[in-house]
Amino acid sequence: MMKLPLKVLPVIVLAVASVNPAFSQSTDAPFGSAKFVPYADIDSVKQLKVVWDFNFIDPKAIGMVFNNLNALLRATTDFGPSEIDPIKVVIVSHGPEVVVFAKQNYAKYKDIVDRAASFASQGVKFEICRNAAGAQGLAPEDLHGFVTVVPAGPHALAYWQSKGYSLNAVGATMPTPPVSELNKADIRRK
Repeated sequence: MMKLPLKVLPVIVLAVASVNPAFSQSTDAPFGSAKFVPYADIDSVKQLKVVWDFNFIDPKAIGMVFNNLNALLRATTDFGPSEIDPIKVVIVSHGPEVVVFAKQNYAKYKDIVDRAASFASQGVKFEICRNAAGAQGLAPEDLHGFVTVVPAGPHALAYWQSKGYSLNAVGATMPTPPVSELNKADIRRK
């Protein structure tokens, strides 16, 4: 390896900085600025298909994830794909958050339930794990009419993935038992 005299190093740095403008960026932005670029080939996708894994210790976490769902739906509307049916979303709920969908808890979770019902009216499917609902003392008739009860959450996730849906588990806290400290008060007593 060749050693350079210390007097030569500043000259080399100055020369590189004058040739490469990115090198001379300020210390607070040494990498330049990001650019917004939508996917140019999004319409070749035809349709986005997503199955969302809901399994949250805190039932109120659904409200935060609905912000992500809203961003997904809005981005699809704004940036594509532009087919007749550009996006399909299925939400599989199989954790403590199932209590949100219980009619008896509507007053407590009204804002979340109303948002869910609005998403359902836009075509989002809501599926509830029969096992998680049962562990919380809930039968299908105890849940709001826009949800469907399915045999098991993991079964539903596997089913939808086998149909070509991508899994979105961002925010899911697994494994989570169906009863937690944050939903105990909302469980139906038998």
